[in-house]
Amino acid sequence: MRRGRLIVVCMGILVLATAASAAGARQRTSETFQFSDPFSGSFDCGAFTATLSGHDKGRVTTWFDTAGDPIKQIGRIQAIETDVNGTTGKSIDIRTDLTVHIDFVAGTTTLAGVRNLSTDPGHGVVVQHVGRVVIGPDGDPISLSGKFAEFDAAYMDQDFCAALA
Repeated sequence: MRRGRLIVVCMGILVLATAASAAGARQRTSETFQFSDPFSGSFDCGAFTATLSGHDKGRVTTWFDTAGDPIKQIGRIQAIETDVNGTTGKSIDIRTDLTVHIDFVAGTTTLAGVRNLSTDPGHGVVVQHVGRVVIGPDGDPISLSGKFAEFDAAYMDQDFCAALA
């Protein structure tokens, strides 16, 4: 459930808003909407199952060309999440403060900012997914700067599960 969840949710929220607003436009226009949603789920850490729950909110603006087709979309997303080790009860709080930019003409999606950040008092940063990634039309990263654990197969064990162990 967790692997790539934020990227998928961000892209899904942003693209869904586009389809509803493009019809009938004959001049360059833009449309903005806001959202606020709770979320929850679980993920397997091998020795234990962890649960996650939180709340996200954001603002998305879509720009359209004179034919009414979307050309660009920018969203600001913030979230607070708590992950809990189901066996020990240990928990971590995670925050997100992310900008998502979709260029419909180029077929790219850019994520920049804090995707997941958690500190554990006395231990420091335990989850750190920050930086900038540009994802191409095929879904593969074109450019990475910062820590992008989502593109590493062991990311669950190295970050979230390790922080909850």
